[in-house]
Amino acid sequence: MQRTSELIVRCMAQMEPGNILLFNPAADTLFQELEADGREVQTWSQDFGDSRWLLSNGAKAGFGVLPDPVGLPTQIIHAQIIPGHVIPGHVIVFQPREKDRLDMLLHFLSHAMPTNGRLWLVGENQSGIKSAGKRLDAYFHTVRKLDSARHCVLYQAQSPAPSEAFQLEAYLHKWVLDIPPAELRLVSLPGAFAHGRLDRGTEVLLQAISRCTGKNVPAGRVLDFGCGIGVIGLSLLTKNPDIQLTLLDDSALALESARLSLLANELKAELVPSDGLAEIRQRFDWIVSNPPFHRGVATDYEVVRRFFSQARSVLSKQGKMLLVCNIHLPYETWLAEQFGRVELLDSDSGYKVLRVSGQNFA
Repeated sequence: MQRTSELIVRCMAQMEPGNILLFNPAADTLFQELEADGREVQTWSQDFGDSRWLLSNGAKAGFGVLPDPVGLPTQIIHAQIIPGHVIPGHVIVFQPREKDRLDMLLHFLSHAMPTNGRLWLVGENQSGIKSAGKRLDAYFHTVRKLDSARHCVLYQAQSPAPSEAFQLEAYLHKWVLDIPPAELRLVSLPGAFAHGRLDRGTEVLLQAISRCTGKNVPAGRVLDFGCGIGVIGLSLLTKNPDIQLTLLDDSALALESARLSLLANELKAELVPSDGLAEIRQRFDWIVSNPPFHRGVATDYEVVRRFFSQARSVLSKQGKMLLVCNIHLPYETWLAEQFGRVELLDSDSGYKVLRVSGQNFA
């Protein structure tokens, strides 16, 4: 069990009885501990892998940008919608690392929860939880630190403070990226990778792709793995509308951003929520990626290694991959365990671009 969950269990006796919603909980057995305490527990996650784990282990689990008690117009695919879309009177929020994402969640919940409800915010010190009390003060009249242990802090908040009505639109960042010969209109939500900006790794990859010619230009069926807001895939699509593009990510915030970016550019692609490649049922001619290697605030290279080991099973016979990563990461070694050929195409600003190919993957 995660340390944040252990702190919740430690403080259960101080929490009023009642139904409870866990918002972005870890994939662990906290929900079972709370149910054993006589509570009806629902979970909501913006992380597809966590929601799938919770669902498969018996939790009432929802996945998406936000639960939908007020008819929000922009919602990505749900693994399972919480029955009734009702926010209960007790909510435990697990601190995200992004401050603007936390503001969005607190603003939403301060309007969606019953006025007599209780909200608890828990997080590890490294996530910035120690300063989160000030952010709670902006949305609730009464805030107090309930406990701290295991390098974590737990706050309790109640009595929502007056604020402007929640509108998801207010949290969208809209910007334009100049990718000759066209401009790409992008939309992103807090919590999506590289929210509101072009990260340097993706920029290096796009520059390398622009120098590719002939059969080395991604074409056919293309998978943008860990797509974020979709910059790589959409840039390919603007240059070659015949690409059959699939955008895959674990994050509902990323997928919703990608969906809105597609709409802004009048482009079409398939959106797939997936933990790694688990939800993929077809083969691709190309995989392009700036592979994620974090889960929350923690570095997790297992995500990348699992991606590399599974990629052969979703590539066509002559399939290829184009990847960008930090220059110090040993991806060539890991990729060579799975593929016949790994080439260094470019290195710039602490990043390197790798092209991977092999034969007869099918």
